[in-house]
Amino acid sequence: MSDPLTRRRFTAGALLGAAGSTLGARGPAGPPRPGERPPRHAPGAAPEPLRLRLGTDAYSFRATHWEALEALDYAAKIGLDSLQFSEFPEIARSREKATDPQYLKQVRARASALGIQLEMGAACVCPTSRAFHPAWGTAEEQLALAIRCASILGARVVRCVVGNQVERAENGPIERHIDAMVRVCRAVRRQALEAGVKIAIENHKDLRAEEMRRLIEQAGPDYVGSCLDTGNPIWVVEDPLQTVEILAPYSVTSHFRDTAIWRDPRGAAFTWVAMGEGSVGIDHVVREFARRAPHATFNLEIITGRPPAILNYLEPEFWKPFEKVKAGDFGRVVALAAGGRPYRAARMAPNDPDQQRADLERSVKYCRETLGVRWRA
Repeated sequence: MSDPLTRRRFTAGALLGAAGSTLGARGPAGPPRPGERPPRHAPGAAPEPLRLRLGTDAYSFRATHWEALEALDYAAKIGLDSLQFSEFPEIARSREKATDPQYLKQVRARASALGIQLEMGAACVCPTSRAFHPAWGTAEEQLALAIRCASILGARVVRCVVGNQVERAENGPIERHIDAMVRVCRAVRRQALEAGVKIAIENHKDLRAEEMRRLIEQAGPDYVGSCLDTGNPIWVVEDPLQTVEILAPYSVTSHFRDTAIWRDPRGAAFTWVAMGEGSVGIDHVVREFARRAPHATFNLEIITGRPPAILNYLEPEFWKPFEKVKAGDFGRVVALAAGGRPYRAARMAPNDPDQQRADLERSVKYCRETLGVRWRA
C-alpha cells in the first residue's frame, strides 16, 4: 500500500488537473456550471447594477470600541443601508446597557432617522460548543433574549453561531452540535415567529454548507435561515461559491469578505483580504448571491491583517474531521489555490482601528463602484 501522504499528493494532483479543465473559461453558451467563474468585470466599464442592501457587521471596526449610536453615525457617513450588531458587546460595553429596552429604543430611533436597517446577534448559542458561555444563561435563554432585543430594535434577524473550528477538530463529531442547535432553535420557535424574527445561523468555521442546510431544514426554515459567510468556507475545505450555491436560498443575511489563497508545501495557505483583493472570484460569488438571495442583506464583515492560515490537506491527520468531504468539492478548493498567488499585505495590523476602517471603506467603494451594488435609487 502506498504511503498516505504520497497518495494524498497524487489525489490532489489528479483533482487539480480535472478541476483546471472544468473551472477555467466559460463554455460558449448557457450559464456557468457549478464552480465556474466567468471573466472578471472589466475595469472602467459600467457594472450591471446589483440591487442589494449593503451593510456591515460592526465587527468590521471592532477596535474602535464604539457603542451602537457611534457605530450608526459611522455607517451613515460611509453610505451604508444596514448595520448588524452580531454580538451584544457591539451594542454597548456592558451587557446590562446592551439589553436595556430604553437604550435599545434610542438606537432604533437613531437608525430610523438615518435610514439604516438594523440586525441583531447573539454569538454562540449551542450548549455543546466550547465557545458557549453558560454564565449568561442557558442557550435557549440567550437566544430568547436576543429575539426580544431584536423586536425592540425593529430588527428582523438574529445572527448566531454553533461554534468554530474546534467543534470539528477536537470537540466532535459535528453531528452532535447540529442536533443540539436544532433543539435550541425549536425551543424558541414560537417566540421567533411571534416577533417576526428569523434566526440566522452563520457558517463559522464549523459547519460545511450541506451540514448547515440540514440543520436549517431540521429546525424549520420558516423561522431559521442562514447568515452566509464567504470567508469561513475555506476553513472547512469548501469553495465560497459552493457555499452560495447551497445556502443562498436559505440566506436572510450575510458576512462577505474576500480571500487570497495559494499553494503551499502542506496544501494551501490563505488569508482574508478587502473586497476585490483576493483570488476566489468574489465578483461572481456576489453576483450569484444577488441572483439566488435577492432579499437577503449583503453585509460586509471585513477582517484583515492576520497572518496566513494553512490548510494542510496534504497531511493525513488533516482529514479526520473531514472524512465525508467529496472529491469534487475538494477539487474546487485545490483549483482555487492553484490559481492564486501569495498575498503580501502592506501592513499587518489586525487590531488597528484606522486600518479596520480603511479596509472596510475600500471594500464599500469596491462594492459600489466595481460591483454596482445599490439599494436606494
